[in-house]
Amino acid sequence: MGDDFFALHLDTPDAGARTPRPSGWAYMADGVVRCAFSSNRSVKMGMGVNTRTHDSRAFWFLEQTGMETFSARLLGDRHQPKGDARPVSVAELTVEFTPELAYYEEMVIPAMQAKGGRDTAAVLDLNAITGLFGLGLVYVSRNETDRAGKLFAEMAGARTDFEGRNQFLFNDFGIALRKSGQFEASIAFFTRALDFARDDENLFYNLARAHYENDDWTRCMDYLVRSNACNPDLKVAGDLLRLMIGLDEDDRLLRRFGKPPVPPAVAMRARELLAAGSGRVELDESPIGTSVEAGRARSGGVRRDRVGRVDLKPHGRRD
Repeated sequence: MGDDFFALHLDTPDAGARTPRPSGWAYMADGVVRCAFSSNRSVKMGMGVNTRTHDSRAFWFLEQTGMETFSARLLGDRHQPKGDARPVSVAELTVEFTPELAYYEEMVIPAMQAKGGRDTAAVLDLNAITGLFGLGLVYVSRNETDRAGKLFAEMAGARTDFEGRNQFLFNDFGIALRKSGQFEASIAFFTRALDFARDDENLFYNLARAHYENDDWTRCMDYLVRSNACNPDLKVAGDLLRLMIGLDEDDRLLRRFGKPPVPPAVAMRARELLAAGSGRVELDESPIGTSVEAGRARSGGVRRDRVGRVDLKPHGRRD
């Protein structure tokens, strides 16, 4: 196989100009940031040698008012805004405030909508979720993995129904996260897309690709088997199978791309899948490892108790 074939592996942010890292700012520009946020500040108590410092945490209802301007109102004990709004700059938003999506969805929205009036503007919709996703990518670009991981986990586990909340949304977010090198978060969004889809070869391929990037050969192959069952002629799935075989046959390529050895069962299944496509063998479609869920997303929920926290791991070029 020539080096050009392995462009599949190099279609990542680590490849430089080949695939630009998705811009969090672009997502924020397409959406409208609107959510509950928390902020922390240090408060000094006492005087002299008796001075003590402790962190004080406050919760806010924060919404976008302009291209780069926001306003925040303090949230009281009943999860409703109180007092006057304070202006917040985009720099303050990204540094001093942390989104609390689960709290917003479960407590703030019901409380504000029950109050009525102008507070019925508290909603979780496509614009809000897009803006928050962009904010998460901004955290990723700053290596703030804890903030990003918490936000992406809560987004993948969101329960609110809104127009546009379907396999396409979660699949597109998953693709953006994979291109950003956040493979575990990507898998969480692709898995959530399975709640809306049952038989899409593209979604299964995207899950396989994310597991490949995350160095999980077994799960990668299990999803390729399911993609193949939906559409044996999907070209990108065939390319990934051939890539697996190439890596299995040449240890130098493994070292070049920083991949672990391909397990013998996975390499054998890859060859069987390609041979089955040519009509030479009958395909065994049983999974190699743990069972995976069925799912349909064209272009591109896990429930919150299954998503948990998404731990983001840095992935740099390793050749």
